[in-house]
Amino acid sequence: MPRQPSLDSLRTTLQRLSLKQKQEVYAWLGEAIAAEAQGAIELPQQSGSAAIEQRHYEGKLYQLEKRRCNKAGCRCMTGAVAEAGHGPYWYAYWKEQKKVRSQYVGKRPPWNRDSSQ
Repeated sequence: MPRQPSLDSLRTTLQRLSLKQKQEVYAWLGEAIAAEAQGAIELPQQSGSAAIEQRHYEGKLYQLEKRRCNKAGCRCMTGAVAEAGHGPYWYAYWKEQKKVRSQYVGKRPPWNRDSSQ
């Protein structure tokens, strides 16, 4: 996991940016703050999984993940989880009564499901 930069080092880096770059950062930061204020989900870091992709859909956060099964001798237990883990599989995350809930979705996300099934 990459280490978080200190606020001082972040300020120093931002001061080196051009005006246009600062405006782009400002716009992005505004959007990020607004999304978080509207109840965006912050997921806890899980050592046995690796996120590949994220997407918001119908009020939930969907994340494509590779995971370890934690069975002794399984191939997923050696090497980086992003390469050796099982999957990838989609998981849904949402907030319910101030708690983050999750649900296994499967190989296909809901926006790709065939409606004729």
